[in-house]
Amino acid sequence: MTSKKTHQTECCVNEFSSTKVMELLVELGPTEQMGKGVDGNRINYPIVGGTFVGKGMQSKIIPGGADFAIERDDKTQLVSALYRIQTDCGQIIIVDNKGIWRPSAEGIKRMEHGKDPLPEQVYARTTPVFHTQPGKFLWLNDYIFFGTISDPGRADAVLITIYTIN
Repeated sequence: MTSKKTHQTECCVNEFSSTKVMELLVELGPTEQMGKGVDGNRINYPIVGGTFVGKGMQSKIIPGGADFAIERDDKTQLVSALYRIQTDCGQIIIVDNKGIWRPSAEGIKRMEHGKDPLPEQVYARTTPVFHTQPGKFLWLNDYIFFGTISDPGRADAVLITIYTIN
């Protein structure tokens, strides 16, 4: 009699964890409506400064960056932010942060009445990529990150929290 052996194939690991690595308080200048294009309404959110604190680093956000978002007809905004942070030791790191900001149906109703959506009425996630100089922050080039965008309670700023995927 022959015995059948069950062959189980081990697949790739699909589990991961995350670690908070940075929190940025990004200060914004006046919003600039740039008009409707074929892909949606273009909006510029000028980045005029701010601060950040993170894993072995802290300091400021350099003025001059921007989030050139595209707002679709469904009120979802495609985030496309490019800015620079400067660490307390003087190193400048470029942050290229793309993502999505999508209000729920309830959030859209609030927007239609001239109000901001409540935090729980918004899905806001980004996938930042860092570009560093050689040195102690080079590790930022070697991971995949995700971020959240939240309201810090100020009309002129957003709070971005960044995590590494382990």
